Amino acid sequence: MSAFDSLLLQKWEAARDAGLFNYQVNHVETKLLPGKFRIVAQMNTKRKTMRRKPEQITSVKQPFNPEKFNFTNIKKEEILAKLHYKQNCSKITDCEGMADGDKTLEGSLAINNAPICYSHSLILPFLSQCRPQVIDDEFLRVAFHTILLSQTPDFRIAYNSLGGCASVNHLHIHVYYLPYQLYIETAECQKLAGPCYTFKDYHAPGFVFQLENGDVDELIRSLVIVVKLFLEEEMAHNMYITRGTYLDSNSPDGRYSTIRVILWARKPSYGIKNVLDFAAAACELAGHVPIYSYDCWHSLSEEEIIPITRTVCEESFSAMVPKVVSLFSKYSNSTLT
Repeated sequence: MSAFDSLLLQKWEAARDAGLFNYQVNHVETKLLPGKFRIVAQMNTKRKTMRRKPEQITSVKQPFNPEKFNFTNIKKEEILAKLHYKQNCSKITDCEGMADGDKTLEGSLAINNAPICYSHSLILPFLSQCRPQVIDDEFLRVAFHTILLSQTPDFRIAYNSLGGCASVNHLHIHVYYLPYQLYIETAECQKLAGPCYTFKDYHAPGFVFQLENGDVDELIRSLVIVVKLFLEEEMAHNMYITRGTYLDSNSPDGRYSTIRVILWARKPSYGIKNVLDFAAAACELAGHVPIYSYDCWHSLSEEEIIPITRTVCEESFSAMVPKVVSLFSKYSNSTLT
């Protein structure tokens, strides 16, 4: 593990021991569901009953409302560390040792006091600026620099848009460690247009990108193009970032040589989020499914989950495919680079 991995886990465990969480997730019951997609299910009934009430959402571009709960209201003890990123590298840096010109990207590492599993935390980019839960290039830069700080494929990043099961309209991403392989890490993909791929066969169809030649800027530009389209179309979306194999070919030796980014267009979930057995958000679409009902847990199967995830994103995906193709056809390689 990297220095960042060790820092996150040590700080998270200290917060747990200090009683800062609403409930404990030391031993979350886990099972791998039989079936092609190797879905990882975890039992967590307390996530449903012991979390703060989600905010009412009406639009993917809903403005930040200072009268609603936001992360400036959390206890200072819930902030585990302050992260400062230089534009041209990924490392943990002491703020006092940086030149003023380098202090362009920042994030607060905080606990999620209603965690889905061990290590579940939040990165809060530009916390004091009170930005709404909307992706932009700076947000993506913080996300990618964060995953590059880690050295283990167990480290995951998940993002839910407004209308895509986000509970708080204050910019944040979920980070956690999951020591199980997900199908999406090695799933075969086919090129759609430009740098954008799609899964050849997956129960939650989405748009797939990868980090090529370490070029974070190129990856960010590609994603921003698609996210802007989603925002213009008022299309709710989820994003998941994890290490994996190259999209062009499944590595025969199983080597993880890139970072995969999956962006799902999805059926909107407006109003106050109502979680029943599970919520089909970023983690669930990625194949990691926290379950909130004992009745559902005992009978759970891949066949039960797949129709729900397909319903959430299949129609939206089909509607966006020609628009995404058209978008990338307008941009030559020189424009993207």
